[in-house]
Amino acid sequence: MASAALLRSETTPARSGAAALADLVEAAERIAPGSDAARILADMTDLLVARAGDLSASQVGAFDEVMTVLAEGAGTQSRGRLARRVGPLPRPPRRLTRHLAWDPDASVAVPVLARCAALPEEVLLRVARSRGPAHLAAIARRETVAVRVADILADRGDEAVMGTLLRNPGAQLSLSALSLLSERMQDRDGLARGLDARPGLRPTQRAALLRRREPERPGPQRRALEAVALRIRLGLEEADIRLWLAESRIAEALLGLAHLAGCAPERAESSYRAQNPAGLALLVRAAGLRLSTLGAFLRARSGPALTSEHAGAAVEAYRAMTVAEARGAAAADPRPDGAVARRHAPTGVTER
Repeated sequence: MASAALLRSETTPARSGAAALADLVEAAERIAPGSDAARILADMTDLLVARAGDLSASQVGAFDEVMTVLAEGAGTQSRGRLARRVGPLPRPPRRLTRHLAWDPDASVAVPVLARCAALPEEVLLRVARSRGPAHLAAIARRETVAVRVADILADRGDEAVMGTLLRNPGAQLSLSALSLLSERMQDRDGLARGLDARPGLRPTQRAALLRRREPERPGPQRRALEAVALRIRLGLEEADIRLWLAESRIAEALLGLAHLAGCAPERAESSYRAQNPAGLALLVRAAGLRLSTLGAFLRARSGPALTSEHAGAAVEAYRAMTVAEARGAAAADPRPDGAVARRHAPTGVTER
């Protein structure tokens, strides 16, 4: 049987070191996806859990390589059972747990996100920025939640996630996170109880956080400013801008673009609204963003459809400049219609 042969090669390998590990990985990759992969994965999981306390780092690494390959060929139910078994291990396979934590299916990711103490903060940040409520709720109830992760949960989480985060004594909540919870939570009694349990919070701070704030101005501008400021503090990335565009949060996307391109927010707003998108292409290039992100900005625009001439000119203008050239042009030319960018575009395309 293939599973027995694979397990024998793990427990009593004919070869040693890197060669034996290569044999294991090759054997796992030859297994057809489906029941075979699931059965062998279950057998290896039993062996890993039973011997977890006795395995060396290199032995755990061998399990990691093989089980990650097998998990990719297993179904959702098998991966979910695997996550529930390996998540609590004190020294789980590193690559495997990252793979499971990033799984879009909550039944697979949640056991690892909630219970695996070995997951690095960067993995948790990536999941918190991109996944849905179930994934965020699992992170919110971890034994410890780092400040940067808690800030994102406070900003993106729904009511249940925010309540779990606030009640978690292991969650390190900054004043920025507490302010977001104060502004967003509808359960004011729950907010009050959670603040009462927070050590080190002065009475004046608690009173200020419990005071329901009225919007300073109509529209989402203040909320957008706070969201982008938080992302900048955590480390603004292209993925943040793409997520805002996908969620139709155009104000946040433009503020983030302005920050990365080194221009005023008004400049980004005007370039985005202009009929000719050459100026927008200039700023996207100056920000060091990919051409696909320029496409995402163009698709998000409202109003008349973009002409093929203007779309082509924007792409050519983007490709004609290096990031350094675009940043220099953006700094030298404050005009929102991208006159400098148009000098790099093909001739024959004029503003209509």
